[in-house]
Amino acid sequence: MDVGHSCGASLLPFRTTCKGPVNKTIVMSLSEGTMDIIDEAITYYRANVFFRNYEIQGGADRVLVYLTLYISACLARMERCESQKEADKIMQAYAWESFPLPGQHGFPFNGFFTKANTQEEAEMFKAYFKQLREETGKRLTEVVFAQEGRPNKFWVCFSKRRFMNLSLDRA
Repeated sequence: MDVGHSCGASLLPFRTTCKGPVNKTIVMSLSEGTMDIIDEAITYYRANVFFRNYEIQGGADRVLVYLTLYISACLARMERCESQKEADKIMQAYAWESFPLPGQHGFPFNGFFTKANTQEEAEMFKAYFKQLREETGKRLTEVVFAQEGRPNKFWVCFSKRRFMNLSLDRA
C-alpha cells in the first residue's frame, strides 16, 4: 500500500466518517475486520501508556506515539462526563481546537517529527491530524462508554497517566 508522508509521519489510511484528506475512496482497501492505526492505538493504549521511552522505527510509529498522547488527553477530558453524548461533544470540540505543528512551540514531539519544508506539507499534516483526532475521539467514546452508557472505570483510571511524561495541553 502506497502511503504519503508529512513531517516524518506516515499518512496512513483509516476508516472514517469525518471530512478530511482521508476519504472513503482511499480507505476502500481496508476491510471491516482489519485494524487501522486508530484501532491499534486504542487497543494497545493501556500497555503503551506505561512506556517512558519509545523507539521510533518509522512514520507509523510517530502517528502511534501522537495518538497515544492524544488518547491520554481525551481520557482526562472525558473523566468528568456522565454520558456518551456529553463526551462526544467534548471530543468533537477538542479535535477541532487549534494545535501546534512539528517545529512550533508547544508541539510535544519535536524530537520525533521533522518541521514541514513547505506550507503545503504543513497544511496536509494539520488536515490529516485534525481528521485523525476527530475519528479517534469518536471511537474512544464508544469504547469508554460501552457499558450501559456509563464511563468504564478500567479506562477512566488511565486519565491521570502521562505518556512519556508529556502532555498535549499547553502550559
